[in-house]
Amino acid sequence: MNEMQYSHARTELADLHEHALAHLPTRITRRRADAAVLLSESDFRDLLSPFEFHPEVFFDEGSTSIWLPELTIWGRGDSFVSAKEDLLEEVDQLLSVFEDDERLRSAPNIVAQRPWIYRLMTVGEDEWESILFAEPTQSEQPARVLVAATA
Repeated sequence: MNEMQYSHARTELADLHEHALAHLPTRITRRRADAAVLLSESDFRDLLSPFEFHPEVFFDEGSTSIWLPELTIWGRGDSFVSAKEDLLEEVDQLLSVFEDDERLRSAPNIVAQRPWIYRLMTVGEDEWESILFAEPTQSEQPARVLVAATA
């Protein structure tokens, strides 16, 4: 991986940008600070793509709840639609607090959630629903479904 000092990276930003787009990340170091890595958005999204969401829906008499274990949040409502809307509001609140609170970003329970948070941050709010409620990939399918599908 290419590596350079922060002061040099400032003067070479156009070239570093081109390198990132060519799938060549660069580690940028700075005195008395942790290193950062510059990579393309498409590479970043590719790295995050395995972090899928697996919402669990619970129907009770007169209410619906959706549990999102990857972010440890709930959406609740009197119907699936209203529970989904509540869940999306909870996601929005979590991302807002994540962006505003530096201490929260380093909290042990949040550190484990960061890949899923980053995945939601890389897309617009209008895409959250399609990511949260996407069909599982082939590797995420239960074994019995895979057996039935191949029979």
